[in-house]
Amino acid sequence: MQAMLFRPTFFKSAPRVLLGLVMAAAVALAAPAARAQSPFAAALYVNDDAVTNYDITQKMRFLEFIGVTNANMRQLAIERLIEDRLQLQEASRLGGRVTPDIMAAGMSEFAARAELTTEEMVSRMGQAGIDRETFETFIRSGVLWRELIQQLYGTQVSITNAQIDQALSVEGIQPSTEVLISEIFLPSDPQFAEAVQRIIPQIERITTEAEFANAARQVSAAPSGPSGGRVDRWINVQAVPDPVGPAMATAAVGTVFGPLDMPGAYAFFQLRARRDSRAVPSEAIELDYRRADIPGGLSDANRAAVARIRDNVDSCVDFDGVVLRTFPDLPVAAVQTLTERQSALSSGVRGELERLNAGELSASMVENGQLAVMMLCARRVASDAAPARSAVRAGLLNQALEGQAAIYLQRLRAEADIRYP
Repeated sequence: MQAMLFRPTFFKSAPRVLLGLVMAAAVALAAPAARAQSPFAAALYVNDDAVTNYDITQKMRFLEFIGVTNANMRQLAIERLIEDRLQLQEASRLGGRVTPDIMAAGMSEFAARAELTTEEMVSRMGQAGIDRETFETFIRSGVLWRELIQQLYGTQVSITNAQIDQALSVEGIQPSTEVLISEIFLPSDPQFAEAVQRIIPQIERITTEAEFANAARQVSAAPSGPSGGRVDRWINVQAVPDPVGPAMATAAVGTVFGPLDMPGAYAFFQLRARRDSRAVPSEAIELDYRRADIPGGLSDANRAAVARIRDNVDSCVDFDGVVLRTFPDLPVAAVQTLTERQSALSSGVRGELERLNAGELSASMVENGQLAVMMLCARRVASDAAPARSAVRAGLLNQALEGQAAIYLQRLRAEADIRYP
């Protein structure tokens, strides 16, 4: 990579007017904290229910623990706490309660996503300065809210056979969350370490899509760099590496995640948009793709060669010949034709292929010092992956209820008395 890519001053071009607005917003957001320095003093009230500075600190730590980053973590934590309070208040008003068994099941399910037991999760949170009550409140709020929405709207939502047939006839089988992202990949090769360590803090301070795009154009080693890091395909959050994937399902649009330690690179992702979709589960997706492993990693010579391959390959039919002509010393066996279930792929390969449409090429991942050049040929539902109609019906129902829940919470927020002391 050329040294000119690493320009640590690329954020200095921000207009002074924008800087002034950011500073003014920061002063306004910090005002409640300045008025209440005590950790257990009320920072704000949600319908007379106090949210303390301690609550906010705990929520900030919890969000960071699950991989959420934001230019103003305090304000993001406040927003999440307001939602939690409104959900708990409404559930309590309507007589909702959570039994110890349900709480235990909810905590266990959450911990299992990280392949941990509940006590292992609580222990790790404790090491991060998060108390058990914060974890329990998060679970209690979610469980009560889901139960409330089910009781209020479950009988009102009707899923017809025609809807199930339509879901089965396309890709939709189960509800899922998809996101539009932008990406920045910085090489983790030792020769770039000093420059990369200067760049990382600057990317972490990004707050806008324009800033992220500017940074991607200047420093990203990914093929998307010249286009501002934009990945123009909707990506299932399940294909995004943990803990960023689950966090993207609820994070505010514009949030920047990273750095993630990926094979051969440090990765940053910015959430540009999110939608609920119905997608085939990972274990039912079969991918046809080509892969060539090129010695030399993300060297300047390899990047230039990949650009030539990209210009000359129109489809997977051309891939083998173009790659072998570009790298005449490469053995024929180094170019592979592969068909694999998406669920069986490594997280790095899965993430690379998930960002591609058929006929597109990826050359960002380095494994064992070799640059993996991959082209997606086809993405299809495996022939033996026919879903049960009951599962499809349940998925469509959950998606409809999620929409009702969002509207309900918006109404509660509009009617709430939210004030700062």
